[in-house]
Amino acid sequence: MKKILLSLCLLLACIATEAKVIKVTLTDGTVKVFTSSELSAIDFNDNGTLIITTFDGQQLPALDTEFEELTIGDEAIVTEIFPDTLSFNVDADGTPVKLDADRAIMKVNYVYPSTDPSGQPITLSGTMLIPEDIWTGEHKSEGLLMVNHYTKFHRDEAPTLQNGEIENLLLANPLYPRYIIVESDFYGFGATVRFPQAFMQGMVNARASLDGLLAARDLLTSMDIDYGPLCFNIGYSSGGFDALAAQKLRDMEYADRISFDKTFSGGGPSDVCEAYRQYVQIDSTAYNAVPLLLMVCTNETQQMGIDYSNVFQPYISGRIDELILSKAYSSWPVCDSIGRDKKIHEILSDSYCDLESPESQAMQKLFHSFSLNNDDWTPDLTQRIFLFHSRGDDYVPIQSARPMISFLKSKGFEPSIIPGRTNLQTNFVVRDKGHLAATLDYYIQTLAAIEAWPKMYTDGQLNPFYQQLVSKDFDIVMMMRQLDAMGIDCRSLISSVAAEVAKAMGSEDTSLDMTTMTMLVMEAVQKAGYTPQELAEMSEDSGLDVSKLIFDLYTYFTEQPEEEDTTPEGQTQPASARRAARFIEAFDNSATPAMRNEQQLRQWLGDYLK
Repeated sequence: MKKILLSLCLLLACIATEAKVIKVTLTDGTVKVFTSSELSAIDFNDNGTLIITTFDGQQLPALDTEFEELTIGDEAIVTEIFPDTLSFNVDADGTPVKLDADRAIMKVNYVYPSTDPSGQPITLSGTMLIPEDIWTGEHKSEGLLMVNHYTKFHRDEAPTLQNGEIENLLLANPLYPRYIIVESDFYGFGATVRFPQAFMQGMVNARASLDGLLAARDLLTSMDIDYGPLCFNIGYSSGGFDALAAQKLRDMEYADRISFDKTFSGGGPSDVCEAYRQYVQIDSTAYNAVPLLLMVCTNETQQMGIDYSNVFQPYISGRIDELILSKAYSSWPVCDSIGRDKKIHEILSDSYCDLESPESQAMQKLFHSFSLNNDDWTPDLTQRIFLFHSRGDDYVPIQSARPMISFLKSKGFEPSIIPGRTNLQTNFVVRDKGHLAATLDYYIQTLAAIEAWPKMYTDGQLNPFYQQLVSKDFDIVMMMRQLDAMGIDCRSLISSVAAEVAKAMGSEDTSLDMTTMTMLVMEAVQKAGYTPQELAEMSEDSGLDVSKLIFDLYTYFTEQPEEEDTTPEGQTQPASARRAARFIEAFDNSATPAMRNEQQLRQWLGDYLK
């Protein structure tokens, strides 16, 4: 009895502090590790055996009367290791289509020390997905992929419990990348599932990711697994926001321990306040459970104490525990329960739909503090960042993502749409694709880059050959000359368009000056569905100079083309034939590994990207 009482005292002490765990052996022989936040009670049967009750009421009988108290301190503890399989599936028009890309892995779940939203010590959980060929030592790992998971609602969607589409796509694809995925459950899932999640509170999730990465590196070293020299920071949607937040926190506090070869952030808002404002102003989103989740998680984790009857319409306010806090539903059932066609003003109360109200102003001030484009961050210019966002994003307004480009430019980053040219690669020109459809474009570009990285970079620097390739100025003249070389008479095409423009303007003068050329470009842009404002935005975001583009067009059109060339045998041939052969040879020789990887992935996905 004294032993049992002593054990019970130890457990109570463990439950009183969130930074400890206990290890027990269940009656089926399995060894389980629990954090104190996962348990609600521990009892003893008449025969003295333990009965562990998790916070959600599940009872787990233990094998004996003893348990082991583990103090993790600055260390991490592996909770379970088991074989698993990744396989990527595409949902095409509502019909799941399985693609041939299975990958055997070992899944390693672990717990590690971090902090909660108020800065207090907490034990979080994370997972590592290790390809079997790396686990067995058949191949060496190229590095780590620190994945920041996208929006989760259901408790069973935690990365330690379930592999998501992103993890499957990253490792189960025809390139079979030799990387190890490291992923935190984040606060509010896994070991801390009883607590509300810290959705869109970047510094909380950023710390969870970075502490989880440090813990994973230590665990891999203790397991004699060489995790490789590279490290990439990846995330899409809310995970894209969290990836940028992790880059920010890394620069501020972890720079002496962590360096990313590149951060790949896609589809997320950098400016949380602007996202909220856009939702209210547009009065719509195709994913209307997100504003609900944002308001609830902010209220709960920040302990604001706001009555939900003041935040939401009556048909929602009384169901917050059921829809959000219980974590009993995934996102789409929540959307269906709300009504997918419901507008923002039919979800939020009048006061939170009035951006000038005191309630809304207070919330905007808090959201602004969550935003990443604030001057409390001095970005490390030696780090590389890729920002991706579809202009047709129907979940996350593009206006809430663009401020990050302006912010990074103000701090010394130079944007370019061309990979590897500068420390800030951008792609905000993806068109006519919603949030989900654009996911594949983001991950194809990310995958192609990380798989090509070991071939293109040496000690973090571009190899001279690739440096020469990406440093060349991209201009329309080069493009037109390449088309000429392939037998396409661009000058005639432009002349015919110019004649049509002149006719529409009531003029017979078809000569091209800079004014006419500008009108031609604008007409082509409008035919493509872009407004002049969008063109200006894309030019600014992508590091392209529209004025230079027009001038290059004018230069090309007014220069005199070569007519003939002489072969070594003394025969004459059209200059275009010589240029065609030279261009095809140069293109074949200059295609980078990233380009080839992207082409292979697009062929694999086929029609699903259309």
